[in-house]
Amino acid sequence: MATTMNPENDSLFKLLLIGDLGVGKSCLLLRFVDDKYTESPVSTIGVDSKIRTIELEDKVIKLHIWDTAGQERHHRWLPPNYYHGAHGIIVVYDITNQESFNNVKQLGLRIRSTGEAPESL
Repeated sequence: MATTMNPENDSLFKLLLIGDLGVGKSCLLLRFVDDKYTESPVSTIGVDSKIRTIELEDKVIKLHIWDTAGQERHHRWLPPNYYHGAHGIIVVYDITNQESFNNVKQLGLRIRSTGEAPESL
């Protein structure tokens, strides 16, 4: 039986992708939203975002996913209000780069220090 989407039932969730430079955040986003893969991605400058709409239990859910340039570990440019309103934060690291994994804890501390971290972090 086909379901009818009702815009009034739409839910919008803000998700953030963060992690070191070059760990694959943009590739992950491209694959999840557009089902595409590239061997040679272009580095994100500043912040990029995409929306993926999914249907779950007869409801339309929009995931607004923000992709960062990977400089947040150095506190260079991500202001605390960037995290405001985020429903989830996905920390990405490169399994072939131990330092990117080691930096996950530092990123978590940075997020918590903003006072804007989602409850489960």
